[in-house]
Amino acid sequence: MPSTTDVVQAKRGIAEWLEKYRQLRVGDSSWAYRSFADLVAEHGVFYSPASWPLSDEQQPGRCFKAARECSERTAWTYAEGFVLAPSAAPFIVFEHAWCLTGDGRVADPSLPDGMAEGYLGIPLSGKFCREQRGLRATDAVFASDPSNPLTGINDYILRVGLPQHAVTDTAAVVLDHGWS
Repeated sequence: MPSTTDVVQAKRGIAEWLEKYRQLRVGDSSWAYRSFADLVAEHGVFYSPASWPLSDEQQPGRCFKAARECSERTAWTYAEGFVLAPSAAPFIVFEHAWCLTGDGRVADPSLPDGMAEGYLGIPLSGKFCREQRGLRATDAVFASDPSNPLTGINDYILRVGLPQHAVTDTAAVVLDHGWS
């Protein structure tokens, strides 16, 4: 379990980077969110890293696919947003997907233990994930998926906003993991 100082530093690192990333606007002022970073800043929850709880191997470099498969197999919650991973140079914060266990702990099927310092993302309902993946033909719900670069960011959600059923109530069971 990370110390309070580590959590504060991770939150600060993600917040600083997120403010810079928010300047890369996709949409105009009529959009609900002008960037993926705006969406995550408004609805994201901060999570501390945790050890990989399963015996199967992680899949480095395939976070969207690995998180989708893991969430479907375990009935855990799929989350998408950003991860602070200073050891993953040249990127320190990048778009990422992971799972949340039933008690709200991170289960990251693609980053080795000790690589991430913090996660900021949106816990999504299974129904919403299936709807969006069916529309986008990618494992990523919001972000650009490197395995399918033609999909880009989910600009439909950025334009119209999140439907009520998109965010799962998993965030309610997470204790002391609030973003602010």
